Amino acid sequence: MSEVIRKSFKLLEAIKPTPEKVEWSATEISKKLEIPVQTVHRLLSSLEESGIVFKNKETKKFRVGLNLLQMGLSVRNNLLVRNSSIPTMKALAKDIQQSVYLTVPEGYEGVYIDCISYLPWLKEAEPIGMRVPLNQGSAQKVILAFSSPKSQRYLIQSLKEQGLIHDLKKLQDELKIVKNQYFAFSSGEITKGTVSISCPVFSWEDEVVASITVNGTIESMREDNFIQIVNRTKQAAITISEELGWISSLSKMSAVH
Repeated sequence: MSEVIRKSFKLLEAIKPTPEKVEWSATEISKKLEIPVQTVHRLLSSLEESGIVFKNKETKKFRVGLNLLQMGLSVRNNLLVRNSSIPTMKALAKDIQQSVYLTVPEGYEGVYIDCISYLPWLKEAEPIGMRVPLNQGSAQKVILAFSSPKSQRYLIQSLKEQGLIHDLKKLQDELKIVKNQYFAFSSGEITKGTVSISCPVFSWEDEVVASITVNGTIESMREDNFIQIVNRTKQAAITISEELGWISSLSKMSAVH
């Protein structure tokens, strides 16, 4: 590990808030870590620029910045979503004998953070950790569709700046359909020969925090079982959302007939 990175980690540990103290001066940090105060100032300046550390202009002391707290909350929330989802994902995968994915948003992408796989080759084609833009594939589009209007505008702008949106009107129309029916569907969009059905997962704040996706082959997703799979995926998404404290509105995510 780089010496600068190692010292930065030690510094962040040193200014970790306690019930008695939330701010530290450079001198206090220097004494605590037994490193020169000039080095401390240099590290603090770099960390302050990125929002990892905050400097109180009145006291000239430092504390953990909001960016670091937000990163910590993001990790915590993703772990909470995953831990709350696994039992339901296993039950759904066993029930319909298809692969089930859990996807969370990060920036303008969706990240696969877990998978209960009935198709080993699919898990290789779409591995855990894979990142896909939010305008591609059902798992990502359902997250984009249910993002708040402000977030959705920002995400679409980010995708446009990356050159990832070629037909904005088509995408907007598709997102409206997804939001109206409470699920997204795609065929061969990420991996050739596969079909996926995705539903949104909500937090207690009624914000979309993930999507749950059933992914299978075109042959296994037949017309006669499509509606059944959609409804079971919806119910799984409701169950996970309720585990996260969401108050279900069955009129919103009603069954397809």
